[in-house]
Amino acid sequence: MRKTLAQTIIYDDKNAVLAKLAEDPSILNDYDEYGYTPLVESAIANKEDIGEALLAAGADVNAKDLTGRTALHWAADNNNLPFCRTLLDRGADANAYTIGGLSVLVMPVLRQQQPLKELLFQYGGSLSFAQDFIHSKLLGHRFELEGTLDIYSPKERFVEMEYEGFFLEFTVGLIRDSIDRFLYNFGAKHYRQQFDALKHYSAALHNAAKLARYQHYLLDISIVRDTLEPLLQFQPLLLPVGYEGHAISFITYGKYWIKCDRGEARKKHGSIILYTMAHPERINKDFLKHILYTPSSRHFIEEELEIYLGLTPLAQLPIKGQVIGNCSWANIEASMPAYLWLLLFLQNPGDLDETHAQESLELFEFWREWDQDRALEECIARFEHANAPRRASIVALLADILFQTCLGGNRLDITRAEKILPILLHPEYRYVLTLYIETYIDGLSDERGQAFHHLLDICGVDIQKLRENG
Repeated sequence: MRKTLAQTIIYDDKNAVLAKLAEDPSILNDYDEYGYTPLVESAIANKEDIGEALLAAGADVNAKDLTGRTALHWAADNNNLPFCRTLLDRGADANAYTIGGLSVLVMPVLRQQQPLKELLFQYGGSLSFAQDFIHSKLLGHRFELEGTLDIYSPKERFVEMEYEGFFLEFTVGLIRDSIDRFLYNFGAKHYRQQFDALKHYSAALHNAAKLARYQHYLLDISIVRDTLEPLLQFQPLLLPVGYEGHAISFITYGKYWIKCDRGEARKKHGSIILYTMAHPERINKDFLKHILYTPSSRHFIEEELEIYLGLTPLAQLPIKGQVIGNCSWANIEASMPAYLWLLLFLQNPGDLDETHAQESLELFEFWREWDQDRALEECIARFEHANAPRRASIVALLADILFQTCLGGNRLDITRAEKILPILLHPEYRYVLTLYIETYIDGLSDERGQAFHHLLDICGVDIQKLRENG
């Protein structure tokens, strides 16, 4: 069968691509069967010479694929500095963003790729645009927010960003950073007896972050075998695994296997399950590399794995399910109580005392609330130093936190509301709070509206005065 242009770019050389274009020049900027333009395809395949030839032929340097990624997005994702420089020299937008608001700089910032960051800065890349995306995503995941937020772009327009979805590659390291900060925080002093277990978990996260770093679609795992295989010997071993757009975590030690999945599968199997394995000998380096780096089907992860390892459920750790779209964060953070629970169990094999589960979950909830408060305070600090348009975006974010997470009326809700409300009551931004009042208290007047009304009353907000002043 005759190759398409996309297949020629992927599997052949520059001359073969130019021959294809000579046959039909009109396809130069068309979408191919994968949803990419030829230039984007060349960047994905990491073929700079073909990209240069396409540019010379007149390819649109800022053409986007169906997700909104440009060739520069893909070249940056591959950390291909020469190709990035070529694209930028030809007019590529250093602040291009996807339909989800992901700018070119986001991945280099998260990966701490300094030379690539400096190159993008040189061509006008906005660090604040990338950081607003990252911070808003992470705050959205920490508070399990739903919906969208507008962030301010360098082109002086607001770009819609979904709270859902983050990158498994970075989630592990970010949660590890939070755990490490927690260990040195005065507020954690009541849990000092569990610090050794937390330090062990932190080391497991550090190891898992290195494993996740190699989950790049273009990387040949055999190249990093000598680096990778020692990481697979860590015990207990934490495995961050992605499949079919979902992300979960496994923990394995000896004959024990834990699965952390707070998604749809929990309704059938449970969120955190401790299993015994009939075939622990099958947990070898080849199996581990396969489950980490080879695309797996949902059926394999959720059904076939149980048969292959001979899994028998031993106990469950009760934890609530994830909010839609925050699986990578939800299922890595869930590994914290699961890991501590396993360590307690290993100290007394055969003893599944409920107090072990309670201790692990209590510490998890305390850390989680501490982490949320820390992130909220950092967000408020960013507000103080932001320009007017970015402040407006942060105000919308704070309003979402207030309305979506502070309606329980408990002490923690009230404390957070009292931090947020002074900003929302500022004359320049109180229109946001007024809009929530008009929509949910005056308009719908459902349970959420009543809870919102109650919260504002407790915090001393004069709702009638807000209605009058607008």
